[in-house]
Amino acid sequence: MFSGRGKVALGFGRQGGFSLIEVVVSIGLLSIMSVMAYQALEVVMATNDRSHDTMSQQVNLRRAWAIIQRDLLHMRNRPFSDGLGQLERPYETDVSEFGVRFSRGGGPMLASNPSGLTRVYYSIDDSRNLVRTTWAITASPRYSDGNSRTLLSNVDEVIFEHLSEENEYSENWPPLNSPLAPMLPKMIRVVIILENGDSTSRLFPGVIVE
Repeated sequence: MFSGRGKVALGFGRQGGFSLIEVVVSIGLLSIMSVMAYQALEVVMATNDRSHDTMSQQVNLRRAWAIIQRDLLHMRNRPFSDGLGQLERPYETDVSEFGVRFSRGGGPMLASNPSGLTRVYYSIDDSRNLVRTTWAITASPRYSDGNSRTLLSNVDEVIFEHLSEENEYSENWPPLNSPLAPMLPKMIRVVIILENGDSTSRLFPGVIVE
């Protein structure tokens, strides 16, 4: 009788535990679920990072456009001394690569620059950043590197197109083979193309001429 009860007790003990196969299967399922959960988390985090980067790029793009607009609407018909005895036109572009230089008003009137005029230079550096460099109108790039500020990163191309008196757009100013072109273009169309393929453009009429 006692041995029978012992067998029954042992039987209940086996039913209350897990076999080795059950443990292995459970661990395998848990591992698969953990991997799936981690992959899902990675997707969510990557999507969030891309969304954050896109929003940050859009904020920087809007800020860059605001600065470009202020600069172009405050353009002045004022030549600039290059420090080598030559005068640069009030507005001109580099022929070989992207570069736009012009005189701008509306700046603070300081003792070192009482007119408030500055020389602005837009360029793209080797890291594909759109860079804005300024000098006081009384300064010279020969003796000063100017004040540089990165406006936008991951830039593929920036295009400035200029409307001439013949109502034709040209990326060069003054237009090639047009030495008698006006000092300032009638209108400027700017296109910014990012490395991800996004492209935006603005048209700036009504250049102020003094």
